[in-house]
Amino acid sequence: MLLLLACTGSPDKAPADDTATTQDSDTGESGDTAVEVDDCTPRGLTRRAWDSSGVDGAFDTVAPDFTVNLMDGTQWSYADAFTGCDSVVAVRYDPDLSMAYPDFSQRGDIKDWLEASPPNVDYLIFVSSMREADRLETLTTIKDKVDAAIGVLDDPDLADWWTARVHYVTDNPDNADGAAWVGDLYQAYSGAGVPVNFGIDRFQVVRELGYLADPVTGWSEAPPAFLAYDVEWFNQQSDLQDRLDAEGATVLRPFEETSERTAVVELPDAATMAGFDTFELDMTFLCNGHPDATGCGEWDYLAYAYLCDNDDPATKDVDESSSCTEIGRFITAYARGGRWVVDASPFLAELADGGTHTFKVDSSNAPFITLDLRLSNQGKGYRPTAMEFLWSGGAWNQDYDTLHAPITFTPPAGTTRVELWNLITGHGYGQDRENCAEFCNHQHVFTVNDTLTVTQEFTTAGSNYGCAEQVADGTVPNQYGTWVLGRGGWCPGKQVDPFSADLTDAVDLTGENTLTYQGQFEGETYVPVPYDSGQGFGAVTVEATWLVYYQ
Repeated sequence: MLLLLACTGSPDKAPADDTATTQDSDTGESGDTAVEVDDCTPRGLTRRAWDSSGVDGAFDTVAPDFTVNLMDGTQWSYADAFTGCDSVVAVRYDPDLSMAYPDFSQRGDIKDWLEASPPNVDYLIFVSSMREADRLETLTTIKDKVDAAIGVLDDPDLADWWTARVHYVTDNPDNADGAAWVGDLYQAYSGAGVPVNFGIDRFQVVRELGYLADPVTGWSEAPPAFLAYDVEWFNQQSDLQDRLDAEGATVLRPFEETSERTAVVELPDAATMAGFDTFELDMTFLCNGHPDATGCGEWDYLAYAYLCDNDDPATKDVDESSSCTEIGRFITAYARGGRWVVDASPFLAELADGGTHTFKVDSSNAPFITLDLRLSNQGKGYRPTAMEFLWSGGAWNQDYDTLHAPITFTPPAGTTRVELWNLITGHGYGQDRENCAEFCNHQHVFTVNDTLTVTQEFTTAGSNYGCAEQVADGTVPNQYGTWVLGRGGWCPGKQVDPFSADLTDAVDLTGENTLTYQGQFEGETYVPVPYDSGQGFGAVTVEATWLVYYQ
């Protein structure tokens, strides 16, 4: 198996008197002459303009307008409700399923959902039934439960907010007159094997919401709070794009929606490369099937980005075992795609000459990828000029330290800063009592000249919701597997963030230094105690540890 809620959204960003002035919003629709009102900036949210190019409302395309009838006798229109910074989550509740999905039966669970959810969303609740009377009866029951939960919210300012933001749709979701594309979407995936739900993110793109059941319960429960994870992820992706837009990066795209895995890239010349202090990998894994995700593998796999500098990169086959260097690591999601950005700035030292370089991606789980190489100057005041590889991983047991002997190093002339840079993930479970190294908190202790010690550890490993708590950091939510469980240095559907530590103060920049490394569990050498069953597979770490020298 490579198989409560901590969502963002503070009430001060959604006070009762700051409800969206949707009736005044300029949607860009033909004939819309209303005065444009910015409801996003006061809430600290980036505002994006209405995109009128949406046609069929398929997954991963621009959402067209649609209109639905509500239980209170009014209508809700996406274009009219559009503010430029809010998302939409549409739930197709099916009372005939053996498991309520999501389960709106408990006031407490609904309260958790509303308090966990970021406020910048409209929730639409559909009911699957051919008979309008049955839909109204079920909607009334759900609304009564939601109203009861709203009545006991800890923050009274949220009561009015969610009363106005949870909508009960009386139309049959399969053939709503004003929402034809919604019905087409639902019907297209009626045989997917799991309930189909969709969202519209902050880029106005239709998104599949994934599997909303809780893996911790063995998928026997579907708390409404899992809806909030997708809203949080929509915000994370929007914030990520805001950050990238502000960087002013030079962007090279060796892979674009392709199944190719090797590309030759022409970088800027050496003089231009010398002006960059930041190098990032912007990786997207694309699925070509929704929501059963037939295009993406069902398991979480390690995926790598490599720099492969062969003698003749344009013609020579790439062999990562002899000529490629790992520069970035990702973990694929359970049957879902995703987009992540990781820092690979140390490898500017390997790219300093500019010109032709070969890049490779190893990602068997995703049929198509897009990868951007982002080069920028973020005003750090230093840039990497040399790197020194130190250690790889190995079997996680009492002999681990024998694989990682101390090293001595002397910084190159002119070095002004020295960093430890590390990519490490723990794998293996079920063979020892601590469930290492995937589900145990293993520590990695580095000491320079017996004066400075830095420790990398994974405190959420083994926790029930350790990876669910990292949606705001990039974890793809509601995957088709045990995505919520905390892991040792990684999460399914997330980038592996490098660990770095500034060693400069403890380093003799003009002389010889010693660096030691110990692997520990609870402060001691790890000695695995095996399970009798011997299920799973043995504990290992996948590691790449470097010294990086800066000027």
